[in-house]
Amino acid sequence: MQIIALMLSIFLLIQAASQDKPGKSAAGQTESPAPVSTSRLALPFKKAWQYLTHSASPFPPAVDDSRIYLPLAGGRVICLNRETGDLLWSSEVGGIISAPPVINEKSLFVAARKLAADGTEAGASLRAMDTSTGLTLWARDYPRPFASMTVARERIYAGCADGALYALRADGGEAVWKVQTQDAVRGLPLVAGQTVYLGSDDGAMRAIEAESGREEWKFQTGAKISGQPVIDDRSIYFGSGDGFVYAIDLATKKLRWRSRTGAAIEASVALAGEMVIAASFDNFVYALSRASGNRIWKKRLEGRIAASPIVEGDATLIASLRSDYAAVLFNPDGRPIGFFRLDEGMEIVAQPVLSGNTLAVATDKGLVVATRASEKEAKEATAVK
Repeated sequence: MQIIALMLSIFLLIQAASQDKPGKSAAGQTESPAPVSTSRLALPFKKAWQYLTHSASPFPPAVDDSRIYLPLAGGRVICLNRETGDLLWSSEVGGIISAPPVINEKSLFVAARKLAADGTEAGASLRAMDTSTGLTLWARDYPRPFASMTVARERIYAGCADGALYALRADGGEAVWKVQTQDAVRGLPLVAGQTVYLGSDDGAMRAIEAESGREEWKFQTGAKISGQPVIDDRSIYFGSGDGFVYAIDLATKKLRWRSRTGAAIEASVALAGEMVIAASFDNFVYALSRASGNRIWKKRLEGRIAASPIVEGDATLIASLRSDYAAVLFNPDGRPIGFFRLDEGMEIVAQPVLSGNTLAVATDKGLVVATRASEKEAKEATAVK
């Protein structure tokens, strides 16, 4: 048995070594080695610390330069030191958190739905909290809870369960305007230039003038739009619950192309070079031509993919919800080039957040934070390759 084990070990070492060397094709020609990613996503992530809790929520944390703000089930937000995981403060928000929290330079904004004694919904609130202390700066009540929020230019653009998008003042929560849709607005608004783009459960993508709330145009799809769109200088791109990825021409407001996947798309899409990266409920990640919508490749992952792709350079990090890992794919061909795996018994429950060298992953057991190689380590790794 020892001899067999030794022979097997030698065989595996030879196989591993051969993967780093050019090989021979069937015709006897030397094959080029596989292209190597230059993205720092391809470098390994290592767990730095974790914060365990029995009150994990399905919302991702908010992250700034020095702190991580983690929403918890039951209506509480905790603030953790980004480097060490030490608890800095904890604060109640007066209800059940209804949307991922967002931050600007001074405040953390947390939306909540209120419950009556019998457990029925009893209105909603939005609270601005001091990021360093957790103290409430202001709080305002609303009839229905907010489901999505983006903060930009001293305004909060909030999608609501009542079917409207609200523009709120960031210094007090007063409504500047609202735009009514035909169903709940869970899609994350995108603010670009003087326009707010948002998808709704009514299946429409809308362009709204940011200053006045005037609707500029609307494009109807066949099912709800839950993800945030992305834009370039020509088009806006987004996925829909009808299983299609859409590209709308910004100049003509008309469809440039649409490309079918195998199931609904709930996550935001992302741009990667000349490609659009989309994750579908058929458990595949799709790379589509930005110009035509033609499929370049697709890659199957374990579990249902509802988390949005995170693109950096020539690589994409993507996680399947209720799985125990995040995968890094090589954008040119979809090859897996890295993984970050959780400890046994943990599952990802929300969109991972990448900020600088920090990867924050909300799990069913709490928050796991990983760090990746420094700039110096990245250069040394590249030189070795």
